[in-house]
Amino acid sequence: MKLIVLAFSNFIASIAMGIALTVVPWELSESLGGERVLAFTATYATAILIVLAPISGRIVDRFSRRSTLMMCIVVMAVVLQISSITYGNAFLKIASLSVFYFASQVFFLFFYNALSAFIQEVFNEQERGKVNGWMQVEMQASTFVVGLLMIYAVKSSDFQFLLQLNSGLMVISALMFCFIPYKKQERPARARVSRRVFRTILKRKDLILLGVCDSVSFVCVMMLNIVHPIYLNAVLQLDVSALAKLSMSYGLGAALSGFLISRFITTQSALMAIRVCLSIFTVALLTISILPAMPTILVGVFVLGAAGSASRVAFKTYVMSMVEKDIFGSYLSVISSLTYIQRTLFGFLLSMLIVGFPASNYYWFVFAIGCFGLILLQIHAVLASTQKLELSEA
Repeated sequence: MKLIVLAFSNFIASIAMGIALTVVPWELSESLGGERVLAFTATYATAILIVLAPISGRIVDRFSRRSTLMMCIVVMAVVLQISSITYGNAFLKIASLSVFYFASQVFFLFFYNALSAFIQEVFNEQERGKVNGWMQVEMQASTFVVGLLMIYAVKSSDFQFLLQLNSGLMVISALMFCFIPYKKQERPARARVSRRVFRTILKRKDLILLGVCDSVSFVCVMMLNIVHPIYLNAVLQLDVSALAKLSMSYGLGAALSGFLISRFITTQSALMAIRVCLSIFTVALLTISILPAMPTILVGVFVLGAAGSASRVAFKTYVMSMVEKDIFGSYLSVISSLTYIQRTLFGFLLSMLIVGFPASNYYWFVFAIGCFGLILLQIHAVLASTQKLELSEA
């Protein structure tokens, strides 16, 4: 019952945010001067999130994780409502929509760290693999539903109403968390000293490396979101429907993989699953790089979705058992900071490649990032420890 309520609540929030994050960038790009505001917001949001990530971890560990989740959702509902109210004014519209776009990035940082920590606290070790798998299925299913709604059911004249509707959906999602049995566990005094917590986390180089390795697949997908439209348009001379096909192929692979791996993943098998999945992920990138034709890319993206989804489920299942509950949010925040740093660095390098070598096969660059992850994974194998990450009593 807990899993059903959690999945449905997250499904509603994902649809609301998915629709809003489709409408808002589009509206900004259509408004006079809005495209510059969008580019500025997207560029500087990542840099700010690097700093905010450790703060999010401490908040998740300090306060009730259910309350943190509900507060994140309610705040976003308020921002959506404000955006809908100011929609009719040209100046306020751009300002409020750009604020929403930035707030959404902060929301995802806090929400997903809190959600993972909430799952660790509410579900036992035997249940976590199944729960993490179904969260992947829910995420991809909501993306698919949003795509269908935006293609077949939503018109530009509906945008203001959709912002109001999504605000209401977010409130419903928040209220549903009240139906999940939860009792906040008291955090020991030693877990309240931030310097001590982060010092302890950073000493576990194996778990830090593992988190970076897991984030490599996410960073690769972020880079592909830039590479796909450029390559499909400039080199293959295809229209936007090709991009939609790739998105659906990726989502189908991720959902199917999340459903299957949830049935057998355990803490004991998680490390091997991560190694296998990241290897398959990198081989798929190599195949796309060698044969960058639409059929190959379409199949390759399906494999990338499947391998990336399975790797994330395995990683979360493993670290939920290896990191003490009292500092789990802080551990995730460290990994989030490192992920944003990777995303910023590789994004900058990719932009330099695009400027210097227009209409080229940029898939090789993404493949190189995948190889970087495999190298780090080999280093992790040497440093790996079976000891749980805990704060000492002293």
